[in-house]
Amino acid sequence: MKLSSLPVVKLPIIDVSTDPLDLLVAGLALRMKQLARTSPKFIELVHDREFRIQIGTDLGMARQILVNHGKIETVAGSPEQADFILQFASSEQGVKTLLKGDPTAFMTGMQDGSIKMEGDFSLLVWFNQAAKLIPPKVPKPVKEKIRQARAFIKEKTGK
Repeated sequence: MKLSSLPVVKLPIIDVSTDPLDLLVAGLALRMKQLARTSPKFIELVHDREFRIQIGTDLGMARQILVNHGKIETVAGSPEQADFILQFASSEQGVKTLLKGDPTAFMTGMQDGSIKMEGDFSLLVWFNQAAKLIPPKVPKPVKEKIRQARAFIKEKTGK
C-alpha cells in the first residue's frame, strides 16, 4: 500500500495532520524536544541558537521546527518565513528520503528537481548533525531480542 493512498485528515487538537511527512516531522520535533532536555550533545547544538527549519511538499503540506535558545517547538504550516526550507515533491518521497538518512538520496533528489532547498544551507548541516542524535540508544538485551525476532521471522516467512 502506498502512503499517498491514505486519506489526509487534520487533527486540530494536537496541530498535526495524518499526512505521513507531517507525522514524521512532528515526531522528529517531539524527539528533539526530549533531547533538548536530556542529551548534552544535543543541548550543545541548540544552545544560543534561534532559527526555523521548514519541511514540506510541493502539494502544500508544511511544518516548521523552531529552535529558540535551547527550546524546540513545532508548528503546522508556514506562519513565518523559515530560515531554511526543505521541500519534497511528495510526502511519500519526503518520508522515504528522511528515513533513509543517506546524503546521496538528497543529492539525487536535488539533481532531478524533486527536492528543493533554499535559505541558510548551514542549517542543513545542523539538521544532519541533529538527525544523528535522534535514534534512541537500544540496550544490548533488547538488541539481542530484536535479532532473535528477525531470525524467527526470516525463518518462517523466508524474507
